[in-house]
Amino acid sequence: MEFQHDKSWKTLKSIFELKLSAKEAWNMFIDFHEQTNPKIYWSNLKDIDIETEQVELTEWIEQLITNNPIPKETVAIWIGLLKLADNEIEVPTIYLVGADTYDAEDIDWACEPTYLPENRYGQPALLKEIDEIAKSDEDNYEFLDWILPLAYSTFTIEEILRTKLNKRLFLKYHDRINVAVGHDSGDYMDLSCIDKN
Repeated sequence: MEFQHDKSWKTLKSIFELKLSAKEAWNMFIDFHEQTNPKIYWSNLKDIDIETEQVELTEWIEQLITNNPIPKETVAIWIGLLKLADNEIEVPTIYLVGADTYDAEDIDWACEPTYLPENRYGQPALLKEIDEIAKSDEDNYEFLDWILPLAYSTFTIEEILRTKLNKRLFLKYHDRINVAVGHDSGDYMDLSCIDKN
């Protein structure tokens, strides 16, 4: 049975709206795909250590903002997903930039960032691990390479924003900062905004 992009996308959005912990959301997302397309690798994907990496991601984001304070004009943060070449090997990478505009209906605001902090690129170990597991399914790698990094990043960064982040680092000038995560090539998710609540 082939994967269905539309159903996976709808499942990602519906699980996201439940505001579960990243681990619960990720496992629910993996369970959906395992039921529709049984594969050996799903159990490996459920075994990834999300909680440990959340600590590292939180520290990375907070250090980034501490060293490069967000300027007054920045009203939105984009966390992009891409692959960077490292000795001819593509490595899954995230990066954080900011913009002085935001539009919930159109991601064009993220295409011209005005806040470009130093050391804005990170290469989370779990994104590499997810990529290696996805590569084991050559026939479906293109699909898995699209949906799995987006789902993982959505769930884990959403939980960090809601429960772990020192929000004061972001809110020096504004009551809220909008945040989105996604592939530079297209699909993205608007996350919970960083606010004073």
